[in-house]
Amino acid sequence: MEKFFRSNNFARILAILLAIILWLFVTGDKITRTTPARKTWQDVPLRVENLSPDYVVTEIPTSVNLTLEGLPEDFEDITMQELDAFVDLSDKEPGKHLVRVQGRSPRGVSLISVEPEQVRVTIEEHLSDDFPVTVDFIGDPAEGWELSDYTVEPEEVFIGAPESTFEEIDIVNVLVDISGMRLVDRLDVEPIVRDAEGLSLNGNVLVDPEEITIRIEFERVEEPEEEEEEEEDNEEEED
Repeated sequence: MEKFFRSNNFARILAILLAIILWLFVTGDKITRTTPARKTWQDVPLRVENLSPDYVVTEIPTSVNLTLEGLPEDFEDITMQELDAFVDLSDKEPGKHLVRVQGRSPRGVSLISVEPEQVRVTIEEHLSDDFPVTVDFIGDPAEGWELSDYTVEPEEVFIGAPESTFEEIDIVNVLVDISGMRLVDRLDVEPIVRDAEGLSLNGNVLVDPEEITIRIEFERVEEPEEEEEEEEDNEEEED
């Protein structure tokens, strides 16, 4: 046996085995690199195309899953920003619709499937109008001062919202804390859009401008002692 391991035949067989192993390794790697693979991206943002400017989408899934096919090397540089999923809302009127999800894949790979294939979409008419701004003051000015006048600029704001939200708008106001204020002050504040129950609707509406300017004026409060002295002086003058 020892003679066999030292023979030329053993060396030849070993060389052939090593060559076969190397060939299998190279071939297997080549097959892997040239065999199409599939990969799924989850939570790809879902967007809207061809929606009428008079309408707004109020209900739609935020994302879908895309499965792509391509060579392993084609997936190496693909980012989420290159993936595209959308619904085409051409000619869709206000109401609830079941629409097909479409997608576009980066160059070099193919789109295999979208999950889910269809989504429910709610479309509403977009309404807008001007609303007057009211001001509510809280707190007390500095001692010896009182609020004398104020101005609002602008006095109205433009609000746009889906019909269901627009119909809930009851008032647009600002809260101004005048605690410790005196003389003249100027504040930039965000108008708050409220429903009949006083709840804010700002997260569901567009407001223009986003801030308004309140100019507040204060005046000194006449102290009672001074008033009494003035009354006494007037009485003395009359006598």
